[in-house]
Amino acid sequence: MKILLKSAAVTALLLGSGLTQAATTTSSIPMGVDVPRSCTLSNVSAGVIVPEDGTEATGGFTIICNIDTYTFYVTTDSLEAGNMHLKDGNGHQLPFKINQSYLYNSVSYGNYDLDSSTRNWYANGILPIGAPVNAVLKFKLQAPTTATTPAGVYTDTFRVNVTY
Repeated sequence: MKILLKSAAVTALLLGSGLTQAATTTSSIPMGVDVPRSCTLSNVSAGVIVPEDGTEATGGFTIICNIDTYTFYVTTDSLEAGNMHLKDGNGHQLPFKINQSYLYNSVSYGNYDLDSSTRNWYANGILPIGAPVNAVLKFKLQAPTTATTPAGVYTDTFRVNVTY
């Protein structure tokens, strides 16, 4: 009986100590997503007919970037060649100008005529990430056409390039 009591006491001691010495372990799994930098151009005017009488025609585009530092460069094919003009198939030229305004929430961030020194627009943290910038472009002949203006279709191409 003495051995039985000792055996029961040791068993109780072992069972009790096992219950009070429970261990825990933890682990972690890192999670994340990589969102690439991006800019989109939307609402790009399909085409603009510049009026013969010297009044303005309006076009434009919207740019949205998921970063706050980017640059866009605007130009025309003729400006890249030296001066802005609409040109017909026979080489006749009509000088014109483009007034450009960039708006965010109806606040203007520039209102100037496009020329060789005003082609870059820098968004260096001045607007919130994802802010839609609306470009309003006003196209106008420098002088109205006259009865002596050679007939023809005069064209040029406006371009925008975003670097981010």
